[in-house]
Amino acid sequence: MNRLAIPLLGFMAAVAAGAGERALVDTSRSPHAVLGMFGIDEVRWRGGLLGGRFDVCRDTMVPHLWTIFRDDQESHAWSNFLIAAGLGRGRDGRFHGPPFNDGDFLKWLEALAQVYAVTRDPALDRQMDAIIATVVKAQREDGYLHTQKIIPQRQGDPRAREFEDREHFETYNMGHLITAACVHHRATGKVTLLDAALRAAAYLERLAREAPDELARNAICPSHYMGVAELHRVTRDPRHLALLRTLIELRDRVPGTAVAADHNQDRVPLREAREAVGHAVRANYLYAGLADLFAETGDEGIARSLKAIAADVATQKLYVTGMTGALYDGASPDGSSRHSTIRTVHQAYGRDYQLPNLTAYNETCATIGYAMWMWRQFAVTGDANHADRFEQALYNGILPGISLEGRHYFYVNPLRRMADFTWPLRWSRSRTPNIKSSFCCPPNVVRTIAEAHNYVYARSDGAVWVNLYAASSLDSAWPGGGRLRLRQETDYPWEGAVRLVFDEVPASELALRLRIPGWLAPGGARLRVNGTAVPVSAPGTFAEVRRNWKAGDVVELDLDLAPVLLEANPLVEETFNQVALRRGPLVYCVEAADLPGDVRLADVVLPVSGGRPVFKRERRTIAGADVMMLTASAIAGGTRPWAKDELYREVGDAAPRSFALTFTPYFAWGNRGEGDMTVWLPRR
Repeated sequence: MNRLAIPLLGFMAAVAAGAGERALVDTSRSPHAVLGMFGIDEVRWRGGLLGGRFDVCRDTMVPHLWTIFRDDQESHAWSNFLIAAGLGRGRDGRFHGPPFNDGDFLKWLEALAQVYAVTRDPALDRQMDAIIATVVKAQREDGYLHTQKIIPQRQGDPRAREFEDREHFETYNMGHLITAACVHHRATGKVTLLDAALRAAAYLERLAREAPDELARNAICPSHYMGVAELHRVTRDPRHLALLRTLIELRDRVPGTAVAADHNQDRVPLREAREAVGHAVRANYLYAGLADLFAETGDEGIARSLKAIAADVATQKLYVTGMTGALYDGASPDGSSRHSTIRTVHQAYGRDYQLPNLTAYNETCATIGYAMWMWRQFAVTGDANHADRFEQALYNGILPGISLEGRHYFYVNPLRRMADFTWPLRWSRSRTPNIKSSFCCPPNVVRTIAEAHNYVYARSDGAVWVNLYAASSLDSAWPGGGRLRLRQETDYPWEGAVRLVFDEVPASELALRLRIPGWLAPGGARLRVNGTAVPVSAPGTFAEVRRNWKAGDVVELDLDLAPVLLEANPLVEETFNQVALRRGPLVYCVEAADLPGDVRLADVVLPVSGGRPVFKRERRTIAGADVMMLTASAIAGGTRPWAKDELYREVGDAAPRSFALTFTPYFAWGNRGEGDMTVWLPRR
């Protein structure tokens, strides 16, 4: 029997045994997970901010990316698959683009599958069938998929060999193949792409046996950990769980070798790691994969490392926007007395409290990786603080990655932009229509928006969890019999009133668990069931109402969304004596577009010494999206502009004047043309 057929046989046996969970991240039967998602088509948006983002994703973001991928001058990613499959020539019959373009294209395919799961548009199903036929034909018979090497190999070039450069991202590409295949299977029930994923897993399994050191060195942006974890959850084949464990354990072969460095989180053994280091995208993908491993195995050494690293990020390395990866280039281990061990780190986490604003890197993919990690930490702990971090990253770190109209992208995400700062930075501080040299972020943010509804609710034995507040509905068969149909009516995050209506309930007792966000002030939540007040737990926990529900029961949760001024630890030099504005989960900023014509952003000061500012609310439309702006009284310093040859000068004595200052939700900034912006403002 062909060995490559064995995984597929194992999968078919699992299907026959009743493996049918269809969640995006399926921890429903993970022995060490506390909770799991509902099926990928069981939650629907019913308007609201996130529902509106999904509509733009469905109608513009996903189709527009397909236009880019098919344009040889803009991407060449699709042509690379066509050439590898022997179905086209692209520009000249050769591979073009960054080596990780395969994985980025497959992220987009994952988004397409998720949109199909919700819409059931037959045209999308046919589109996926045609694309998958090409991807499968491009894959080698042994399961290897990396068109940068397959194209020259099939053209007879003896110099093209696998894993010759760890920066070629082979395992990253195959990881996204496996993840996309799992989502496609859950959306359609088809095994066409899943079969390719099984062959890729078989290839990695063989490589782990025959060339473990080579495989360990090439675990770059290790999407294959999450991919193999999900493949195990689809097939329930113990070999895939064994493969996941092996892939991660192999990392401990790297410390002490010539390539070991914090850049790829392989300087120290996994279970000894206690702080977030190195390239933030690679780090967050790794930590998410480790959380998947813990969910399946209960490895306490991994759990201890993840707990310490998560705390390190949350308390010392996380932007107020939920972003990570502060530096374009850093050094690690920074400050080590052993100078020879210090290496350059790209897209670095940086030192504790090293959080610049103007030059902040914050790659969109790093924030997405952080959100995926935080969800998995939440799934294995049930700790509301991880759900808070997920929400923080979603609204303030992921949504900004794409323009409101859905066709322009941020690669990096600064917290301040100043036209006077003319130093040449590697990446634009404005959204661009393409990022040719590194197109990883656009499809990543699009797939995350396409999949965001999966995070709203979760379930565990006898309980339904409400993790995010957003206008939505849930319709799912309940384990043990019956059906749960639930509606969430709210204008969150603009308003704090949330109304949950049970339309159909199982006969058994059911606990409703409602996240009481950690950003609330004590007493900032009020809860009623059918009009009767019930006790609510403290912020940063889940409030529970357990009872035998009946159709028509109504639960009302009121959250106080009063604007709050935040200050940072004084060790964050760049924000010393400054404040940032947050309302509910949303961080706000100030854009030059909203300033009086004679006021420069650099001169704006927020007065706070006489009491907290009074903020007024105003709904506006920006680029077709409904947003809530806030206004408060501020002071313009009235200083003269700085000359380029001035570094220091005597403080001027110009009389300050008051004016009405407008704040924009950070996710919506940069949608009204070029202009200065800041999240942090000096206070007086």
